[in-house]
Amino acid sequence: MMASQRRPCIQQQSGVGGQSAWPDLPPELLERIVGVLGPRDRVAVRLVCASWRACVRESFPCDLPFEAPRLLLRRPGAGGGLAFFSLQHRKILAFALPASLSAGRCCGHIGGWLAMASDAERSVVLCNPVSGRSVAVPAPPVFPVSKMVLSRPPTSPGWTAAALGRTGTIALLQPAVSGGAWMTIGLDEGARHGGFRDMAFWSGGLCALGHDGAVLAFRGDLRARTATVSLLRDADHAVGELGRLSWSWQVYLVESDGELLLVRKLYTVRRNSEAVDLEVEVHALSSDSAGQRKWELVAEMPGRAVFVGSVVSAVVPVALYPAAGLRESCVYLARRQVELLAPHAICEYSLVEEEMRGVPIAGGHSTDVEPVWITPFV
Repeated sequence: MMASQRRPCIQQQSGVGGQSAWPDLPPELLERIVGVLGPRDRVAVRLVCASWRACVRESFPCDLPFEAPRLLLRRPGAGGGLAFFSLQHRKILAFALPASLSAGRCCGHIGGWLAMASDAERSVVLCNPVSGRSVAVPAPPVFPVSKMVLSRPPTSPGWTAAALGRTGTIALLQPAVSGGAWMTIGLDEGARHGGFRDMAFWSGGLCALGHDGAVLAFRGDLRARTATVSLLRDADHAVGELGRLSWSWQVYLVESDGELLLVRKLYTVRRNSEAVDLEVEVHALSSDSAGQRKWELVAEMPGRAVFVGSVVSAVVPVALYPAAGLRESCVYLARRQVELLAPHAICEYSLVEEEMRGVPIAGGHSTDVEPVWITPFV
């Protein structure tokens, strides 16, 4: 998440010391004005100054940027557009994406920016649905793209993008250095680990998760077109090994305030029964007194909740969203497989209680496109 640059208050000569009168509008008048605006315009209003932002927060708390994580999903039916489902309000938000974005497939998100891929045109565009700004990205050499991560929003200097193809290949892009040219990395390492299934920026580099459970760290020099690699986690099993671990577990990499997490989940359908069991494990990479890194099983995460998915994963402080009903030490999941629990549902798994519960998605969504967690911004 990233705090957007605040725009200065509108400067208008009021005749009294040359100060602007806009921040001093009576709250009830400002509330009436904001009340006739749509969600997108209310988002623009809160960028003007602190008093206007406070008015929007207090009077319209359900506006997009101020909520706990929500799902970007495609509405059911032919030509269904993209919309947001509010975990806090248990309903589809009125804030819908522009039609120009609805034709694309979301493959990433950071700081309010969405990475939207067009498989037919083999293109990716970074866009901000609030400001309306967009940044074109050169076509990655790993299409179709299953996931794109950015080191920081594209309005920040020196930002780097990584694209993960569905074939398990990764490419890096740093526009300020590479002049718009992508660099494919880890081809040999990827082959040894069965290809890559997830990735995350962490500690100044890119971490990649192999299909065998190994975690590798890459540090790329895009100017020199080279990358160094180190092993952060050994493989769980051999490449090509058939078994419960390699085929049933879904594994995710999550960065959280300098900490690297590995989340594993397993759905098990009981034979001759519609009941579904769910196991979730969270492992954190830590360092001992000698500086040696090791992975430790996490039994609880006080004050934090984890949201995981194949496109976006994030860790959120629950205290920031008291009205959302988030539970600390819980892992929130939303995948097409979750239909095993209930049609159109989010799964909430408690690490402490080792139990799950489902949250229905009112209004439904298309299961042809996986829902994507969008974390709060601005």
